[in-house]
Amino acid sequence: MPMMPITRKGIEILLDTPDQRDYVLSAYADLTLKDGFNSDVGVQLKNVARTAAEALGDAKARKTLDANFEAVLRAIREQDPSVRGLAVFTSVERGLHHVVPLGYAVPNRIVLDEDLYVLPLLEHWYGEPSYLVAVVNSDEAHLFEAFSGVVAPAVKNLERPDIDADIQRDKPRFTYKKRFAQTRHESLQEPSHDKFLLQVAETINEHFRPGEFTGLILLGQPHLLGPLRSLLHKDVQAAVVEEAQQAMTTKPGDIAREVARTVERWHADRDRQLLDELSHRWKEGHLVANGPTDVLDALQQGRTAQIVIGTTRNLPGARCTACGYRFGVVVATCPYCQGPCRTVNAVQAILRMALRHRTPVHLLRPGPDKSDPLARVNGLAALLRAEANWAPDPVTAQASQGH
Repeated sequence: MPMMPITRKGIEILLDTPDQRDYVLSAYADLTLKDGFNSDVGVQLKNVARTAAEALGDAKARKTLDANFEAVLRAIREQDPSVRGLAVFTSVERGLHHVVPLGYAVPNRIVLDEDLYVLPLLEHWYGEPSYLVAVVNSDEAHLFEAFSGVVAPAVKNLERPDIDADIQRDKPRFTYKKRFAQTRHESLQEPSHDKFLLQVAETINEHFRPGEFTGLILLGQPHLLGPLRSLLHKDVQAAVVEEAQQAMTTKPGDIAREVARTVERWHADRDRQLLDELSHRWKEGHLVANGPTDVLDALQQGRTAQIVIGTTRNLPGARCTACGYRFGVVVATCPYCQGPCRTVNAVQAILRMALRHRTPVHLLRPGPDKSDPLARVNGLAALLRAEANWAPDPVTAQASQGH
């Protein structure tokens, strides 16, 4: 059974869980082969669970862990051998049991909390850009979808309808004028006027979904890629991140290698561009949010154009159980509605909201010395569309900046 990559829709299902106080067991399992043999991931997770149980002082939490752990082991046993990783979210009290097979490995981990622990899924989603890939030559075109580094078989195949027709010059009794007027699929015709290329462009326009794909990759014959790009919708043109020469192929493996090269170039270029932009905005003190609280405020107020996250993932925050407002620091009482708050992972809260609001997120990689490029702002920053028209709570703002 082929391994299907996780999609935005698959992640959003996990974000729609109701706000409840019952515990949920979130488990991640590494199912990759070790030295050619299946690792006993069940035993490893049991050891992780035992350590977690010993650390839990809450009797209810330990009881929940025991009641749900067997469901995790059962999900592991039922998985297809092609699955490399697994995420399981289960809660007997809620009647919840959701299994997410993964096409990539994840470290063995167990988290027991009132929220589903989806940070590893969100981190992979944003860290591995998704692309629509078009491979084109003068006679055929194939569209591929690459999600999180996994290239699926072609989702659309196009072939020139007159590919088998006789070329006019090969027929007897033709005139020089007819040769130019009736040739259908040779280089004598202007590519941008080619009906087949127009069909390819229309198909790409239909399949490219803003927010679903990070960008569009065009592969094929150089003399066709320029005219093809000019035929795309303006928004789709702007999404092109790579044009490269590529011999016609329908093999996902060949496409995956080109996508991997594109991703590496895209990451390096984007890291540099964003760090340069942040440095400029820090210097000017203009349209930039720094630290978890400022970024969450901007995100919840609809002022965020782009979120930039460093290498830090465990930043404590809070969420008001009454009004739902998120904070980038642990607070017991909401300063706005006076409702009770509970502790959350601020990075997970930001990524969840960004996914819902279709806000772009870029995860920076470690610097040359393995340091966090955003350490000076507590690991988080955002490019803003507008400044706040009101000041955040001074206590939470000061705590978030580490002053």
